[in-house]
Amino acid sequence: MSEQHEYDGITYRKEKSSPGIFRILFAVLVVWAVIFMGYYLFSGWSSQSEADAVKKERDSRKLAAHKTAEVTLAGAAGSGHTVEAYVAAGKKLYGNLCVACHGENAKGVVGPDLTVSTYKYGKSRLDITKTITEGRPGGMPSFSSQIDKEQIEGLVEFVLSLK
Repeated sequence: MSEQHEYDGITYRKEKSSPGIFRILFAVLVVWAVIFMGYYLFSGWSSQSEADAVKKERDSRKLAAHKTAEVTLAGAAGSGHTVEAYVAAGKKLYGNLCVACHGENAKGVVGPDLTVSTYKYGKSRLDITKTITEGRPGGMPSFSSQIDKEQIEGLVEFVLSLK
């Protein structure tokens, strides 16, 4: 008895198994699905509320660090270093290091305008310190190897004094 049948001119032959390429593609799809689920479901993927909680915790740590920096600056001011002295030192350092990119009046040339009320990466003392020490993508270099911590504080004070 033949395993081929003809219906309306179409020859039908019952296959014993699917073509090999389909079995390979199915196996690859199953492996990909397992890896995908393992990565997104079991690797710390979180919901929006969890992401908001993490962001809130990070912001509170930044605020605590900001307050610590202000206390440190106040302690430094008590030790004979006034904010005005930091601003004056920062202005001099700005003239040496920053004027080429941010301009003589800090309105921006190649770099952004420093007199605006908000910055792309934040305008807190901690954010500005991080920008100066670590640099930012797109052109802001790191100055941590060129200037010391006190000079960075002076530069931060000068930038914060800009209006």
